[in-house]
Amino acid sequence: MKKIAIITAMESEFNAICSQYDFACNDGIDRTEVYGKEILLIKSGIGKVHGALAAAKACNGGADLVITTGLAGGIDASLTQGDIVLAEKVCYHDVWCGEPNAKGQIQDMPLYYETPQDILRQSIINAPESYFHLGLTVTGDQFLTDPVRLNEIKADFPAALATDMESAAIAQVCYLHQTPFMSLRIISDVVGKPEQEEQYNAFWQNVPSKAAEMVNIVLKNL
Repeated sequence: MKKIAIITAMESEFNAICSQYDFACNDGIDRTEVYGKEILLIKSGIGKVHGALAAAKACNGGADLVITTGLAGGIDASLTQGDIVLAEKVCYHDVWCGEPNAKGQIQDMPLYYETPQDILRQSIINAPESYFHLGLTVTGDQFLTDPVRLNEIKADFPAALATDMESAAIAQVCYLHQTPFMSLRIISDVVGKPEQEEQYNAFWQNVPSKAAEMVNIVLKNL
């Protein structure tokens, strides 16, 4: 794997990656070399459209793998702030195209976009025990705070661990370009907990170094 694109949505997420490596900006994309690989760093902006545009830029830039990384909300009781979810697959939670499509499925597209198993296995080699939570991440254009909406999503996708606003859109673009993707997210807050807003607001004071560390572990393994 020679060229890896990393997509972040927010400035704080972008800065966490920048703090690790020495990037040079060229044609609007920050570039560096890490562990013998060319790394492209792209700040997308928040939401599915921004994520899709960034993914197209990454794919058209020749990326062999696209990694979307940053924050996610935890939607499983097993997770706590600072846990890391490496998605085995992603899908939308806010899409409905009518029958015979499944909830979350864009017509004529797969319901789930899966990360290749060989990439997943390689990514977790030599990582600390229980460092990664592997499972399903769901995507929608919503910052999720409503327990009622949480219950609706969990009813549709009981296995979902995390929710974000970009991963499935990035994965769909990668699918169309036949480029492997990965969603690597750190839990900033757990939806439905009384202290959710306080957790989110305090995230960058609590675990910023782990947000950058998780990316470095994966890049080193790949």
